[in-house]
Amino acid sequence: MNEKKLDRREFIEKSTLGMLTTSLGLQLAGISCSKKSSSSRMITRTLGRTKLRIPVVSFGVMNSDNPQLLKKAVDMGIVYFDTAHGYLRGKSEQVIGEVVSELGVRDKVIIGTKMRFARDREKQVFLTEGSAREPLASESNLRSQLEVSLERLQTDYVDILYLHSCLSTAMVTFEPLMNALRKVKEEGKTRFIGISTHQDVPELIRAAVDAGVYDVIEIAYNYMDEHKEEIREANRYAAEHGVGIVAMKVMGGNRLNRNSDVQINHKAALKWVLSDENVCTTIPGMTTFDQMDLNMSVMQDLSLTEDEARELEVASMVPDRIYCQNCRTCIKTCPHRVEVPNLMRSYMYAEGYGNRIQAERTIAELPLDRGIEVCRSCDSCSAACRTGLKISQRIRRLMVLGFSGTEMIS
Repeated sequence: MNEKKLDRREFIEKSTLGMLTTSLGLQLAGISCSKKSSSSRMITRTLGRTKLRIPVVSFGVMNSDNPQLLKKAVDMGIVYFDTAHGYLRGKSEQVIGEVVSELGVRDKVIIGTKMRFARDREKQVFLTEGSAREPLASESNLRSQLEVSLERLQTDYVDILYLHSCLSTAMVTFEPLMNALRKVKEEGKTRFIGISTHQDVPELIRAAVDAGVYDVIEIAYNYMDEHKEEIREANRYAAEHGVGIVAMKVMGGNRLNRNSDVQINHKAALKWVLSDENVCTTIPGMTTFDQMDLNMSVMQDLSLTEDEARELEVASMVPDRIYCQNCRTCIKTCPHRVEVPNLMRSYMYAEGYGNRIQAERTIAELPLDRGIEVCRSCDSCSAACRTGLKISQRIRRLMVLGFSGTEMIS
């Protein structure tokens, strides 16, 4: 016999993808846009001390600028629309403003947007002086961004204003921006304030709660996260102190990996996050009517079936999956200390979500001496992922797709 033996990694990949192809792939193949757009039952939860009652599925408007999709969301009963100053180069905020104004529903919807500032990624602190590719961290820059966002959104206030993508407790508790957020809240330009974070989530939740000024925390949270139990405990801590939790990145990517057409079971992934009762709402990104119908279908029953739980467990074991844990241990394996996690997130946006604009922006946020341009001049990539992501292959793919680090951030 001349059979080729499979190593452990190949065995897991082939067997798990096979299982998912038969169960998950067939399940998704039959999805179609429903004729009835309104939801008969909306499961809602309270967003901490804000007292806002929000359906457990909301709309992350990072990838979509389709006004018809937003109109359908309103018709289906979606209340909360989450965006950021930089999403789709401002088009995300703009389309929300246009739809809300056209429908005359400003008093019926909740709008959250996020402001991002320059940071030293090595020290994980905000930058307040010097030259940077993003706005320096100051009250004046927060105000100028907010005024632009309000104009795009065609409103004189937002419901939640977040300090975007905090990397450390030092950034969460950075007084100049905390004070600026409190001031615009007192002035009525936002009803509530919060932070968002993709890394060290349990620690940053506790830091934000203990700061005593934030009403809401937006966190990356999904079934693939290595620290999901610690996050669950931190969410409980936030709830005990009246701070609301909004969950993003709930799917852990759209597909398991680039080389597979097998999609993640979106409905099961949503149910998994919502099994944590201290999560008020989720903000999955939606770009099609089918996706919206699928996500809203969890309203029928939030309980996770045994088969769904098994699918997620199998999916979490697939090697080289799209989702990066953002643990940053790979950086020390690179002699140039390139910000590999940002490049991996860009890869997820490009290959997992098909969002080229956000992928470009995520790459462009990096200093030139820590970004993809350094990789172009490197003969051999030594950066290694402790969970097995193929870093060098992903960076080469970003290069093939034409991404560079030369775009400036507005």
